[in-house]
Amino acid sequence: MRPTLIKHCIACHGAGKREGDLRLDHWQGLSEGGDSGPVVVPGKPGESLLVEAIKHESLEMPPEYQLDEQTIAGIAAWIKAGAKWPEQAVLKAAEPITAADRQWWCFQPMVDFPVPEISDDQWCQNEIDRFVLKRLQENGIQPSPPAGSATLRRRLSYDLIGMPTVATGDDEASVDALIDRLLESKAYGENQARIWLDLVRYADSDGYRADFARPQARLYRYYVIASFNQDKPYDRFVMEQLAGDEIDPGNREALIGTMYLRHWIYEHNQRDVETQWQEILSDITETTADVFLAQGLKCAKCHDHKFDPILQRDYFRMKAFFAAFQPREDQPIADLETRRKYLADDEKWASKTESLRRQLHAIEHPVLLKHATKEGFDKFIDEIKVMVKKLPEDRTPYEQQIASLAERQFALHPEKLSEWLDEETEAKRQALRKQLAEFAAIKPKPLPTLAFAVSDVASEAPPISIIDGPDQPVEPGFLTIFDSAPAVVAKVDPVLRSTGRRTTLANWIASADNPLTARVIVNRVWQQHFGQGLVQTVNDFGHLGTQPSHPELLDWLALRFIEDGWSLKKLHRRIVSSATYQQTSRRPADPPIIAVDPENHLLWRMNSKRLTGEQVVDTLLQASGEVKAKKRAIYLPVRRNKLDPMLAAFDFPDRIRSVGRRHQTTTSTQALLMKNGDWVRQRAGAMFNKHRALADSDLVQACYEKLFGRPATSEEVFLAGRFVKQYQELLSAESDDATEASKPGTPTGQIDDGTTGQNAGTAQDAAQKATQGTGLATKPATAVSEPKKDTPESASKTPVADNAKPDPKASDRDRARTELIHAFMNSNELIYVD
Repeated sequence: MRPTLIKHCIACHGAGKREGDLRLDHWQGLSEGGDSGPVVVPGKPGESLLVEAIKHESLEMPPEYQLDEQTIAGIAAWIKAGAKWPEQAVLKAAEPITAADRQWWCFQPMVDFPVPEISDDQWCQNEIDRFVLKRLQENGIQPSPPAGSATLRRRLSYDLIGMPTVATGDDEASVDALIDRLLESKAYGENQARIWLDLVRYADSDGYRADFARPQARLYRYYVIASFNQDKPYDRFVMEQLAGDEIDPGNREALIGTMYLRHWIYEHNQRDVETQWQEILSDITETTADVFLAQGLKCAKCHDHKFDPILQRDYFRMKAFFAAFQPREDQPIADLETRRKYLADDEKWASKTESLRRQLHAIEHPVLLKHATKEGFDKFIDEIKVMVKKLPEDRTPYEQQIASLAERQFALHPEKLSEWLDEETEAKRQALRKQLAEFAAIKPKPLPTLAFAVSDVASEAPPISIIDGPDQPVEPGFLTIFDSAPAVVAKVDPVLRSTGRRTTLANWIASADNPLTARVIVNRVWQQHFGQGLVQTVNDFGHLGTQPSHPELLDWLALRFIEDGWSLKKLHRRIVSSATYQQTSRRPADPPIIAVDPENHLLWRMNSKRLTGEQVVDTLLQASGEVKAKKRAIYLPVRRNKLDPMLAAFDFPDRIRSVGRRHQTTTSTQALLMKNGDWVRQRAGAMFNKHRALADSDLVQACYEKLFGRPATSEEVFLAGRFVKQYQELLSAESDDATEASKPGTPTGQIDDGTTGQNAGTAQDAAQKATQGTGLATKPATAVSEPKKDTPESASKTPVADNAKPDPKASDRDRARTELIHAFMNSNELIYVD
């Protein structure tokens, strides 16, 4: 009985937490019970609520699962035998964090493992290869040979910049030169941003049914792209996003970084403002744990985590770092001295005008609220109304948070006050306004501001308490497994009117001593290049995730990453320069390998990867000559409720929750859209227009270079020429048949190929026959769609160039050559990178 109560019950029904006003840690609690009455009747298990609850007959305890039958029978037997309980005995909960918990790999300090000594190291190109080769040799596996130069160039291009690149003479001479050129390309930051925006659930709209636009959010996207291109140290990148307003208040770029904290979904007409506010704070807390720490904090919101050493109290300790969080549409951009002077002048003006402003507020604000538009004011509960009616300086920090969130739901119209006030009141108001204007000379000029930013609501944070726990404030703190004491909050300059809590959290996360942060980002970069991380569950390093396949390599890379100044470009260069990365992906798995490592966790070959939706868009736009500034897919607005059709078909996430690894599906819709959708056909038309002057063989070579990153073979050139010839003949036959069909009594819809007398169907069908077995018309694996016209509603969809529209007067030969390009665009060779 005692072990069962300790393990399953007293965490929620003990000295600290008493759900239902019930304690199960001593006899008095069992016999007197809680809100539902006594839970144990000695000698009568059938009348005991405890037995009823553990059987899940009415109450269900524990709520997440039912105890096994043997345990239930044992409790019933204990009650039937009289429910003996030692006098004065009080059960104590077991230590929440055990020695075994502390031994879990990700909570251990990083170890600088020595690079393995390999007797035959000719295959190795850097230290990464020695770690990998050691594991391969231990399992009796040899690494794969290197990929060909064209394959490697295409792989590097997609992994580093997200689209193909044109080879140069330097690239051919040196892979290192190609890597350097790609890392210095503007396209590098655009490609890295795509992955980061998935993590932080970036979107240009609110979500929910209305899904209103967020026009300022795009600044964060530009910030992320620029940060990656500048190779901003990752620790600084983390600091700016969590606390840029506290650490560098005069730096506009750092303030834009704090927009990381603004990507939560928002329901514009949610009258339960306080609940929505708590959900926003929870979302920020959970996302931060996912993105930077790979810890599933959400599972500890209502109880201690069932599998990981994360306590419910830890959830709220982490949430307390964001307790003072305040969305701002007017965040000042000014250094400390500028702010200090401005605040001194503003306080002087405020002091002299306080009486006038209060009188004006008493006249104007009730009338403005009465005539509020949008969702209106009257539907709020009384407690919210009281908060909104106050002057901002009269609100508590928590009231300011809730009132400002409520004020988003309605609009005030001070320009109409003269219409709504009676003559006497309006005269009084104008007199007060005139007196207030007399102090305009001492009112400081407003500071430049930034919208869609954040600050703290005040220098004191509103309290945070545990759900269904004691009504006591929880102080900010880190995960108990690292430090059970409250965090020592950083001091910030009083002029900021901020708490320093987010700076404290940022300092801890961005510390070289934190065993999670560097491992997490290194693992994400590894996944980018290999298709799976050294830890496959990139957002979960806990027990529900997987353990690292190469733990020594992960720690070695993380420590080198820190030594290199948290440089992501150096990390990328180190990984892609390895022989491990440069292996071929075309090696089949023989039976011995299948028996040891069928999923390639040991990295005996490279993994083939499928392009993302953005990469397909960028590839086709680049091939057709339509990529211009800000036309890559990364710049498409993300509407949560109306994703771009092409990107959505390619498993683009809804950007509501953090996504560390996208789902990858293969559906018939993808194939049909790729083959029949207007958007891909228009790209084929634009690509043909760009290369119209080329001979057939040169056109084929241009297509192969731009779409597949390699030259076409002589056989492929021959088959392409046959395709064009047969397709052109069939188009001519269709035209002749259409002429005959216009005569009375002539059947339509059939074409005679002139040689066999058999019905050949349409030119499209015949083209498929002509390319069967050639690789020109393999079944597509992706999909795109195109809006019919450029309307405001379709502005978020894939961009279209004016020269992409098909020419209805094109010759049969031009149409055939365009269809050849369309067939190339439908090839699996386009969609997959070896």
